[in-house]
Amino acid sequence: MKYLVVLESPNKINKVKSYLEKVFPQHSFLVKASMGHITELVIKNEKYPLGIELDTMTPIFNVVENKKDTIKQLTQFANEVDKVILATDPDREGEAIAWHLQEQLKCQNKTIRLTFNEITEKAIENAFSNPGQLDYQLVNAQQSRQMIDRIMGFKLSNLLQKAENLKSAGRVQSVALKLIVDTELERKEHNKLEYWTIKQEYKDKNEIELYLDQDGKEIVKDKVLNSQEKAEQALSKITNNLVVKEIIETEFNKNIYNAYTTSSILQDANIDLNYSSEKTTTLLQHLFENGYITYPRTDSTRLNDDFVVAVHKFIATNYGQEYVGQYKPGKTKDNVQDAHEAIRPTNINLTLEKAKKEIANYDEYKLYELIYNNTLYALMANETGVKYKVLFSNNGYTFKLNFKKYHFTSYYDLQEIALDNFNYHFKVGEIITLDSKWLAEQNFTKPSSRYTEHSLIKKLEIKGVGRPSTYATIMKTLINREYIKFDKKSIYPTEDGIKAHNLLQKYFSNIINEKYTADMEKVLDRIADGEINHIEFLKLFYNNFILDFNNATNMIFKDSVKCDKCNIGYIIQRKSYKGNYFKACNNFPACKNIVS
Repeated sequence: MKYLVVLESPNKINKVKSYLEKVFPQHSFLVKASMGHITELVIKNEKYPLGIELDTMTPIFNVVENKKDTIKQLTQFANEVDKVILATDPDREGEAIAWHLQEQLKCQNKTIRLTFNEITEKAIENAFSNPGQLDYQLVNAQQSRQMIDRIMGFKLSNLLQKAENLKSAGRVQSVALKLIVDTELERKEHNKLEYWTIKQEYKDKNEIELYLDQDGKEIVKDKVLNSQEKAEQALSKITNNLVVKEIIETEFNKNIYNAYTTSSILQDANIDLNYSSEKTTTLLQHLFENGYITYPRTDSTRLNDDFVVAVHKFIATNYGQEYVGQYKPGKTKDNVQDAHEAIRPTNINLTLEKAKKEIANYDEYKLYELIYNNTLYALMANETGVKYKVLFSNNGYTFKLNFKKYHFTSYYDLQEIALDNFNYHFKVGEIITLDSKWLAEQNFTKPSSRYTEHSLIKKLEIKGVGRPSTYATIMKTLINREYIKFDKKSIYPTEDGIKAHNLLQKYFSNIINEKYTADMEKVLDRIADGEINHIEFLKLFYNNFILDFNNATNMIFKDSVKCDKCNIGYIIQRKSYKGNYFKACNNFPACKNIVS
């Protein structure tokens, strides 16, 4: 039988073709690539300015201009084969691309849908042996997201441009901007408070510090010592002879590692490798297409059972049975789709030593190293030991000393990390005498830290804003629109970013917020599961949105001067590309009236 296999990326063609031909030599395979999306919602269309037929909430698509030749060639190939395999990516976007391909190639009667989470021989064989069909509910969810984003993006961006000469707004990007601006506002309003700490070194690297005052208040939390005078008063009352008052022991038996999601790998790559989310996303895609890692857009920490068995065998062979962990998949959060497994190496036996010879790109190798180690550690035995909190008393004051004793250090044995493993022995009622002097140190409360790229992505994930495939795009858009800038790694909003935020919050705070955006993701998930009729939801959304939009437009321009040249636009302050301000019609470029 003769097959046409259509992938998204041309980088996958050789590997997929070689695996298919090796495992199924009785068939003939022609493998081609669509180069991503082949269609787009129409733009600048007089009849459908939003690219949507609003009465029926039907998206209006046309073929992307530079994909017309691709479609022509694929159509010809499709007519010459027995079956057309649509093997686009295993997510909503991939499902939508597959549907568009089926429609454009007119191959509905011969379509097979294949999905695979990794480009390996076994995965390709399993996918081909278990063919599926298009999931139209996933397509509905993707198109619903696309239409909602188009409606909000086009209408709000147009309003921002006309009202403040700003560049754009978006359903998710504007919520990310809100988080950044809110933090900046908190920082500016922060009231700096003074407080003092009293501590001294206790052997090794540890410290005993003043914890509670004579009234049982926490010295730092309650800012008890809020002046040098109070600190000196406390110093005059305490001595170096401390009585052990209480010993609190807490056993720990845990593994701090989880298999990577898109969010967590973007965060760690930013922290450990100083990669931007855009760079990491690109490198992840290359590693996936070359068969080194599983599909990189995921919000699940689940791992394949066969892979877990293989890794446990690898750990036992190379490090010893005592290092083998008991795999426990992480808890699935409410906003997690869990469509496919975590990001991991496709083969644990491709060790870092071997990978260094195979992966020519150094940045890709460093990212593979991060994924490989994290996956290995996630499947190793727990670190175990006891955490101690020892409380001491002296003249009515309470002091504390925190330390750990490890029983088994597990994955730390593989890392060049010097663990503080203390071996102190205390008894309640015992008196210890310290050798050093108490040191009083002045401190001031600090404002909330600005977001970094990794902490913003973490916050978006916690709040349920966006999806794995959107994090890098959010950052890129905010940067390109010049709504944010970086001070080293810290993100701060620009003047235009604050203007955009203020206008959106003044008139659209009911939809540009974390809860509404997270709830929208849940609705899209329910559409994908067939629980909600997407047409009815879209109509309700549009009717509510356009009512808010029209009210906001009337409020914004109620005191504005109408342009006497076109009688459509309003005279607003604009900024030239050189940064100079002038007054002109906001109906530009249709009207080029400049007042001053």
